Amino acid sequence: MQEINDTEAYQRSLNMLRICLSPAGFLATPVSVDNYARVWARDGMITGLAALASGEADLIAAMERTLTTLSSHQGPHGEIPSNVSLDANQVSYGRLVGRVDSLLWYVIGVCAFVRYTNDANLKIRHQSNVERALFLAGCWEYNNRNLIYTPLGGNWADEYVQHGYVLSDQLLYNMALESAGLIYDNQVWRTKAQYLQQLLAVNYWPRISLSNDPLVYHPYAYRYQAKQGEIAHWLPAFSPTGYATYFDGLAHALALLTHLGDDNQRQRAEEYVQSLEQQTGSALLPAFWPVIQPGDPDWSSFEFNHLYEQIKNQPYMYHNGGLWPVLTGLYAVGLVSNAQKQRAKQLLTAINAANAQASANEQWLFSEYHHGQTHLPMGTKHMAWSAAAGVLAHQAVWHGITPWPF
Repeated sequence: MQEINDTEAYQRSLNMLRICLSPAGFLATPVSVDNYARVWARDGMITGLAALASGEADLIAAMERTLTTLSSHQGPHGEIPSNVSLDANQVSYGRLVGRVDSLLWYVIGVCAFVRYTNDANLKIRHQSNVERALFLAGCWEYNNRNLIYTPLGGNWADEYVQHGYVLSDQLLYNMALESAGLIYDNQVWRTKAQYLQQLLAVNYWPRISLSNDPLVYHPYAYRYQAKQGEIAHWLPAFSPTGYATYFDGLAHALALLTHLGDDNQRQRAEEYVQSLEQQTGSALLPAFWPVIQPGDPDWSSFEFNHLYEQIKNQPYMYHNGGLWPVLTGLYAVGLVSNAQKQRAKQLLTAINAANAQASANEQWLFSEYHHGQTHLPMGTKHMAWSAAAGVLAHQAVWHGITPWPF
C-alpha cells in the first residue's frame, strides 16, 4: 500500500464521517446494503469517540443524536438496540441471537460524551438507561461470578465461532463499569471494575505458577491450558468445555486500552501482533487468526450461522482472517496510551493507505475490511468506523488525544 499524506487522510476521514451523518445520528454507512444504513450501537459509539477526538462540533452533535436514538429504543429488560433504521420502524436487538456488546458500547459512549462535554443534563437524562443496561449486563453473568457469558454470534463477530466467556466482551464490561463508576460517582461499579481487571489478567493468560490462584475461574481448563506451554498472546475465550486459543484482534486492542496485565504480557502480545504482520504482509490487524479452512472442525458453524444467503467468512474474508482498519485504529490508540507512539504511527500509515484504496470508479473507499492475503478492499464501502479509525489514530499519534472516559 502506498503512503498517504497524513493531513489529507485526516480530512478525508472527517469528510467520510460527515457523509454518514443523519438526523438520527451516525449511520454505519450510507450505502444501502443489507441492514448497514442504520444507526448502530457498536459502530455509532466508535464513530462517536472519533467525533470527540476530532473536536468537530457537527460530529459531536451527531454523537449526541446517536445516543438519543439508542436510549429511546432501550428494551424492557435494559437491552440497547444493535441497530435502528433511520425511520425508527425497525429496531433490532440481534437477529439470530442478542448482542451483548451493544449496551456496553452505549454505556462507554454516554460516559465519554459526558466527560468531554461536561453536559449535566445529558448525564441525568441517560442515567436510568445506563443503570438498566449495567443491571442487564450483571444478569448475563448468570452465576454472579463477574464474567458475562456471550452466546454464539452474540457480539460484533456475529457469524464467527466465538462464544462463552469472551475476552473482548469482558473488557468492554470492565470499561463500561469503570467509566460509569467515575461519571456517576458509583463506587460499587468502580470496585467491580477493579476486581474484574484482576480476574481477566489471570484467566486469559494461563500460567502454571497461578494454577492454584483463587481468581482462577475454571480450574480444570486453566491447568490443562497452562500445561500446553507458554502462550504468546491473550486467549480470546473459554467456556465450560475449555479454552479457545486463536488470536482476537479486538480483544488485543481493548487489552491495550485498559492496560490489561503486566509489562511482560503486553510486550509478548505486541510481539505476536508484529509476527502477524509478517504472516499477512499487512500492518492491519486481522479480526481472528489463524484462518479456518473448509474441512476444519469449526467450518460447519459457518455453513449455518449466516444471514444473507452466503458465507461471508470464507478464508481470509470478513472475520475469518480479514484485516480491519477499525481494529487497527483502536489498537493504535492503545499503543499511544502505552508510550509506543512510533509503532502507532506505523499503524496510522497502514490505516490511511487502506482507507485510500480505490475501485475502478472511486478513490478512498473506506472499506469495511481487506482480504487477508491479497489486501484488496472487501465488504461494504464508505464505512464510518473505518474513517473513525483514521481519526482516532491520527489524533492519538499527533496530538495525544484519546476520548476514553476512564
